[in-house]
Parts: sequence; C-alpha cells; structure tokens
Amino acid sequence: MRLPSRSLKRRLMSDSFKKVRFITSAPSLSSFKADWKPGVMMVGRSNVGKSTLINGLVGQKIAFSSKKAGKTKSLNFFLVDESFYLVDAPGYGSTNFATLSTVQFSTMMEEAIPSPLIRCIVLLLDLRRKPGKDDVAFYRYLENSGKPLLVVLTKCDTMNQKERFQALKTSKELGFNDVICSDGSTDARKKIQSAILSMLKR
Repeated sequence: MRLPSRSLKRRLMSDSFKKVRFITSAPSLSSFKADWKPGVMMVGRSNVGKSTLINGLVGQKIAFSSKKAGKTKSLNFFLVDESFYLVDAPGYGSTNFATLSTVQFSTMMEEAIPSPLIRCIVLLLDLRRKPGKDDVAFYRYLENSGKPLLVVLTKCDTMNQKERFQALKTSKELGFNDVICSDGSTDARKKIQSAILSMLKR
C-alpha cells in the first residue's frame, strides 16, 4: 500500500538523512519486494562517483563501487530515515560489462523509471570530459519521463575554478537543468540533500 503523501511529507520534514541501512540487491525493480516507500533512482556512467555521493549524503561508507567498472548489474536499495530508498543503479558507459545500449540496462531502466515506486531521479555526470551522445540521449529520456530530475556534477573537487566554470557552461549549453556541483563540501551535500527531499515532496 502506498505511503500517504501527507504522512510522507511530515516524515521528510522531521528526518534528514540521519540513518541509513542497506536492504538488498535486486536484478530488477519488479523483483524487489516493495513496501511502497518512495525511491530516488541514482544513475550515471560507470566510475562517475555514485558510491562516493551516496556515502557522502548519508555520512557513512555503506555503498561500495566494483573494482571493475560496469561490473555491477543489480539495483542496490538503501533505506534512509525509514522513509525512502536511495536506489543505486548499475553504471553505464564504454566498458566490457555495461553500455547504455545493452539490452539488460535498457530493460532495467524502461521498467524502473516509469514505476510509481521511483519518485524522482538523480543523474550524475563527470564534466571533466564532455558528455557523449549517450549521456545527452539518456538525459533527454529521463527529462521526458515526467519524474523530477536533478543533475549532479561529480568530482568537482578535482577541478580548478576555470574548469568548474567550463563544466557549468557546458551543462547549460547541453540544456541540463537543476544542476548542482558536488565537491565533497558540507554546503554541496546539504544542497543535494535539500533538492532530493524537495523532489520527494512533490
């Protein structure tokens, strides 16, 4: 049974990434035994820094990246504040294990994104390198899904001021909206947390 929206908003207002626990890994959203708490889908290219961002948001090392890029093929569910899930999706990209065009990844996204369980989406991009056509196409797909979408630029802590400016300029030129630059700082973390909670309240 779906959690009533008024109850959800009340719980989100009282809690803010205070506790987290790993629940399970699942090969697809339909194989997850849903309790209808809302989910925040975390997606991005392999090695983009999803595990680092998740660990930073919850203040502990609970998500781990594979030693081989693209090796992970399951959805990982982390329950935050007993209120919502961070759903860590496999990375896509040019690796031996996963590409955006693979049947497995495409099928996973086509099932998961429209699901009412997924309330909003966080797309991670590393703009130290110009996004490829697959990144832009995937962004357009997510943008057209009708779900609230946040773009987080990762690894900004490795960029100098000029490089950050260029990354933000590139994101605007490509039409990426609602962009936050993640540099590992408390300010950036709070901005991302606030944006996620705002999307969940919609």
